[in-house]
Amino acid sequence: MRLIGIPTQRRALEGRTFLGLLEPYLEALASQGLAYALIPPQPPEALERLLPHLDGLLLPGGPDVDPAHFGEEPHPDLGEVDPDRDGLELYLARYAAEKGLPTIGVCRGIQVMNVALGGSLHQDLKAAGFPLQHAQKSPPAWGAHGHGARLEGDSPLRGLFPETFRVNSYHHQGLKALGRGLRPMAYAPDGLVEAVVLEGHPLYLGLQWHPELLRAH
Repeated sequence: MRLIGIPTQRRALEGRTFLGLLEPYLEALASQGLAYALIPPQPPEALERLLPHLDGLLLPGGPDVDPAHFGEEPHPDLGEVDPDRDGLELYLARYAAEKGLPTIGVCRGIQVMNVALGGSLHQDLKAAGFPLQHAQKSPPAWGAHGHGARLEGDSPLRGLFPETFRVNSYHHQGLKALGRGLRPMAYAPDGLVEAVVLEGHPLYLGLQWHPELLRAH
């Protein structure tokens, strides 16, 4: 059985426990016959001993990435940040990129992957001039109430999605300058990058929406 690592934070977010926040991801992995291991923040030497035993990583959604990691000062609409989680997930994303470890990033996860490879983020999409409602008001599981997306070029998502489709979108930050080697695979109608892949990597896939909540998809 393949083992997938999932980073966790030390404290609850919005009154929910770690497992409560991660439950949709864990259920999705289990439904595909995958085992998982939760990875809390810990020293790099401990991670170096752990990571070779994993078959893949899943970088989940969560709070904002600290703009200090891409050389910017905080915007007034920047949300909560978690230094410990930033440090852990940026380390994991860089390790996965360098070692060829299959990795999927969801929502915050795609943003972490981008920053880990030298990219930057729009700290607030509304302030950056993106007109769509990327932080949808309806529950994230209701993909039909999100916004549209279209595939770009030779995408590994072809065959899984039609040329245009709808996504359940629940974020206020997004990719700005792309990190080294990342290629966009899907865009929102307002031009925001919705998916990326790392060229030459077995599977380094970032998605801005939440597929783990679309069980019927």
